[in-house]
Amino acid sequence: MSFKHIYTSSKTYIVLLLIAIMLLLVTTSMTYRQIMLTQKSAEMVVHTLQVYNALGDLTTHYTKAESEEFREDLIKDKSSNRVFENYKLEGKTILDSLKILTHDSDLQKARIKPLTALLNNLYSQLTNLDLATAQDSQEVLQAKQSYKLKINKTLNEIKSIKNRMLADEKRLMQERKVTYSAHKSLTPSMLLLLAFFALFVFVISFFRIYNNKLKVRKSEAFLKSLLATTDNIVNYYEPVLNGSNEIIDFKILYANDCNRDYLGLEPNDIVGNTVLKVYPLHKSHKELEELIKSFQEKTKVIFDRQIEVDGKQMWFHSLATPLAEGVLVTGRNSTPEEEAKQIELTLKKRLENQNLKLLENRALLTNIFKSISHIVMHFKSIRGNDGKIIDFEILFVNDKISPVTGEMPDNIKSKKLSEVFPNTFKSGVFEHLVNAVEDDKTVEYEVPYNKDGSIQWFSATAIKLGDGVTVTTSDVTEEKEKAEELIKLNETLVIQNSILTDAERIAKTGSFLWYLDTHVSEISDNYYRMLGYEPKEFEPSFEKYREFIHPDDLEAYDKVGAKALKELRSTEHTYRVITKQGAVKYFKTDGQFINKNGSMVMVGVVQDVTQTIEAEENLLKSNLELKNRNAELESFNRVASHDLQEPLRKIQLFALRIQDFEAENFSDKSKEYFGKVIKAVSRMQSLIENLLAYSKINLSKSDFEKIDLNQVLDKVKEDLAASIHNSETKIISDKLPKIKGVTFQMEQLFTNLIANAIKYKSANETPKIQILYSKASASEIPDQNSKGRQQFHKISFIDNGIGFKQEYAEKIFEVFQRLHQKTEYSGTGIGLAICKKIVENHNGYLTAIGTENVGAQFIVYFPAQHE
Repeated sequence: MSFKHIYTSSKTYIVLLLIAIMLLLVTTSMTYRQIMLTQKSAEMVVHTLQVYNALGDLTTHYTKAESEEFREDLIKDKSSNRVFENYKLEGKTILDSLKILTHDSDLQKARIKPLTALLNNLYSQLTNLDLATAQDSQEVLQAKQSYKLKINKTLNEIKSIKNRMLADEKRLMQERKVTYSAHKSLTPSMLLLLAFFALFVFVISFFRIYNNKLKVRKSEAFLKSLLATTDNIVNYYEPVLNGSNEIIDFKILYANDCNRDYLGLEPNDIVGNTVLKVYPLHKSHKELEELIKSFQEKTKVIFDRQIEVDGKQMWFHSLATPLAEGVLVTGRNSTPEEEAKQIELTLKKRLENQNLKLLENRALLTNIFKSISHIVMHFKSIRGNDGKIIDFEILFVNDKISPVTGEMPDNIKSKKLSEVFPNTFKSGVFEHLVNAVEDDKTVEYEVPYNKDGSIQWFSATAIKLGDGVTVTTSDVTEEKEKAEELIKLNETLVIQNSILTDAERIAKTGSFLWYLDTHVSEISDNYYRMLGYEPKEFEPSFEKYREFIHPDDLEAYDKVGAKALKELRSTEHTYRVITKQGAVKYFKTDGQFINKNGSMVMVGVVQDVTQTIEAEENLLKSNLELKNRNAELESFNRVASHDLQEPLRKIQLFALRIQDFEAENFSDKSKEYFGKVIKAVSRMQSLIENLLAYSKINLSKSDFEKIDLNQVLDKVKEDLAASIHNSETKIISDKLPKIKGVTFQMEQLFTNLIANAIKYKSANETPKIQILYSKASASEIPDQNSKGRQQFHKISFIDNGIGFKQEYAEKIFEVFQRLHQKTEYSGTGIGLAICKKIVENHNGYLTAIGTENVGAQFIVYFPAQHE
């Protein structure tokens, strides 16, 4: 094996290498800086030359203005003014160039400002000169001469500024030439120094590497001798890649002699081959993934392997460690440890069998004892917005939790798991519970619990139930002390047996045990009493028990029993028996099959459910009577809807005809009485219609559907548009929720409440109705029966009408109850009763709050879970 792959440089060499790199970087940066300074000096010299050229262009530009020939050209071209415009454009270009070149010099920038003004003044003077030339008079000639003098003065000022700028640039040129010469002479020296330093570093590095190579050879010899004496398998692999640069296997580069001692593989024969081809400790792609994980993630991976070598089972505890360009795998022979575990497991099973023989005096008592001796809890999943489980709600926990945590079960129910047992999120228990729910599989795990400074270990089993998990936990710390506790347990079994007997008597239950192979049966004392016998008065058996079965139920009883024996799975079954005294009783039986000492045994419980069945029969009779009464009510509804309304319609029809034909012959008193008759008939019709509506409100939930109350409100406002418009009522509403219910009942509820508010409006104020919405807890509802619900939709109808006294808050919901005379306000007194019945039909609550001459509030609560 070549150790160049696993060699790591010494700290001294690494430090020297870092120092050398730093020195090289420093010298290189100094040289680079020197070159950049030289380049910058050259650029500054070029920049000064550019300023020289621009000043020269300026000189040429203003010199044209001194030329008589140029002035004549201006005068000749006065029609198009093309020469003058070109001249001005040339001046502007020169000034822009100077501004750019002198932007880094405040002094030069200050001189350019007056220079710009002077050039503009020069252009203006040249223009005036052109105008003066256009006329031929003595005064004009004098003016022309005056303009020329002004032009010359302007030109002299421009020359003065130009000369000062030129003098400054000459001074800068001298300074920059000196700087450039200094930088140019220093650069070659820096380059030569860098070259010598690099050569020195390379020579030192060569000797250092050579010395380390000698050390590696010594270390290689030492490591080979060390690997030859170890008792562990030590191999070194390098990855084998495919065309997509993915690892498909590992190549064995080194294998020590322990491969021959344990696996019968010659190291020289397997070196150069791949692990999947020749190595038994990595014989599948699943095991190869662990090597790939170790190599790619640069982490240690521990795994155990069981293999067969020459017909003998062997176990190896292996450690894969990423090293250089491969993976170093060390395998320790753990066969003696595993064999010891197997022996320990066998002894443990033998001890458990002995314990079962002591504990199984009675199968039913054993099952009950198991349920009592374990901590049983049920948690409901709490999910976040993304659907993932973030916590659990504790729905059930038995009394065995108290000795462990000191908490009573009722104190921790309905609380979150994170509040009661925060350590579950640190110990990994939360992940086990989530896996049980999400993967729908039984998860077993052990968890420690610190109580009063001592550690107790609990073995737990988590089983999914609905969208939650049931956890059964037992204290396994007591296993070491089980031998001593078994003696105490036998003493308490007598007491528990007595308690069980009393419990059977109180609950009217009995228990039985039936050995299927010998047909020997055992039944509890209370079972004898349920059959009308004293305990042990007859020898129990399956055939003997059939004699008690009612003849009409015997065939069904035999079928259920045959099916249970065939499938070895019992189902709950109810049948009749005839006791010793001749009384007929109903028994309900359930049980299970268990294997006891190699024999199949059926254990079960029998309960006397005679009273329950009789109560159910009485309930059926009551339901039948209720159906008959409902039929009578429906018959009354038909009579009310047709037979009662038909005479009223005729009375109303003929009264209106008499009024149309004979009204002129009526006296004033007769007209008043006749009007009262017509109003009474209309009121009677309205009363019958409201009674029908009240009686037809169906309490069934089968026709419930999802309702948007905002749409219901819009429909009601449209139906009541005329009343709202005539009364100038203003309706303000929050955004209302969606609930499950009956659409037409919701429309009737909103119609009655809004129409009621409009009817009982105040004479002094413009009617205003507010419909407010919020969420409310059950504690806010003044009905004790509502405490079991979680949240409600609270919808408040608030008006500014005449209101009412709070003492009448319950009375107004009764049928035919009115707080005002019918001459004051029309109505039948049934509207609010209909509202209350509709709300109750939706499992809701309706309350009223009133203040006389201020207004009224009608508050409706709908359960939120109906959404």
